[in-house]
Amino acid sequence: MPGCLAGHGMLQKGHLGAMLVEAFVRRAVARRPDSMPVVAFFCAVRDLPYALDGAHDAGGLLVQGRGDCVAKSELLMLAARELGTAARYVCWLYLLPDVVPEVAELPSRLDVHRAVQVRTGGSWVLADATHHPGLRRTGLRVNDWDGRLDTQPGYPPVGPVIVEDAEQDAAVQARQQVQLWTARCPPQVLATWRSAYIAWLRQRE
Repeated sequence: MPGCLAGHGMLQKGHLGAMLVEAFVRRAVARRPDSMPVVAFFCAVRDLPYALDGAHDAGGLLVQGRGDCVAKSELLMLAARELGTAARYVCWLYLLPDVVPEVAELPSRLDVHRAVQVRTGGSWVLADATHHPGLRRTGLRVNDWDGRLDTQPGYPPVGPVIVEDAEQDAAVQARQQVQLWTARCPPQVLATWRSAYIAWLRQRE
């Protein structure tokens, strides 16, 4: 996938990665003693730099300290579960941001974004921690969260928001739409855009 979407595997309880998650949550809550625990770990995940050339899962994110939306949403999911808070994955189609001119050479800007909804106050609430504070004032959405209401989506959805566990076919179809155009895209065009976007993000870590 051109932007965020990649394979992932949830860390199992008792694995070294799960112990890293536990330590991550403890540190996050200790750093923000006046915040709700869910807000504390949201901020801790958000503040890790968003990077396409970083980790693609939670374990890698904890080691590397930077990663894509798949890694950041997985870590947020695991942190929520560590505190006994219900959480679920959501995804949606969006358009790759036009922050580098190379995006204009792509035959399509369609990609899939993943985020997390947290159960709070009897409702499912979006907690999109994708973009770190260094991306403020760039046109990318950097969210703050009060632990009660939806954040803004990291990228404006093109079409419906898909609850992955409940709408698996829709999630697969969304990914297939992206796979179709990336398969037709000349590899050098895709690589040139990706390199430019990675460099742009690195300058803002």
